[in-house]
Amino acid sequence: MTNWPQLIYQYGVGGVFFFITLYLCYRPGASDSRNPSDRKALYYLLLGFAGYLAVHIVWIIIAGRT
Repeated sequence: MTNWPQLIYQYGVGGVFFFITLYLCYRPGASDSRNPSDRKALYYLLLGFAGYLAVHIVWIIIAGRT
């Protein structure tokens, strides 16, 4: 059995909460996009989300071949 539905659910539902939280943190007045540390934090959060998604995709692909 493949884990694609679980991955879609996890990153779909979890992604909605993640991006709602990012919106609340980075909405106008909540942070300053000109501040380098705020931009760096946003970059790291998005990179981490994409990185974990990529690792899980590769993991499912490798597990499907065995």
